Amino acid sequence: MTSPNCSSGCKTGPHSTYGECIRSKGLKIAYSGIGGGDATVQKRWDAELDSYRSAVAQGIEPESTNTRDIRAAVEWSDRHGKAYTEQAAHDTNVAKILEKVD
Repeated sequence: MTSPNCSSGCKTGPHSTYGECIRSKGLKIAYSGIGGGDATVQKRWDAELDSYRSAVAQGIEPESTNTRDIRAAVEWSDRHGKAYTEQAAHDTNVAKILEKVD
């Protein structure tokens, strides 16, 4: 038998307060972002940082942690057969210019 302080599905009562009854269920909040947002923004952030870590582990140095910059650096690396760094991109551009001059 449940007490008047228990929720309708209480199986552990009676409880002295409604709060005690709810706490006994061990309810958890799945996500409580700033401003009550969902986990989408956090998941996107985490994926972006994972992508950045993966690129850096390959020796690539993206301009920033933004997905656009990471993808550009990875694509450049694939096209040129070497890891993108600011210096590597500069050297490649200079070499192309010198080829045109010759």
